[in-house]
Amino acid sequence: MQLTHLGVPYTPSTQSIETVETQTKLSFLGRAFTMRAPLAIPAKPTSNSLIYRGVR
Repeated sequence: MQLTHLGVPYTPSTQSIETVETQTKLSFLGRAFTMRAPLAIPAKPTSNSLIYRGVR
């Protein structure tokens, strides 16, 4: 799909994570939607890798 922003055409990137439909129903401007959630949440880096003023 070709989109345009401020007169510059671009192609949107594809979704890089897998999602599953949940049982949650949403409504926006009179239209009904089903919420989607990520299948696997990416791991966050461990806190021991953080350094504050040279101290771990």
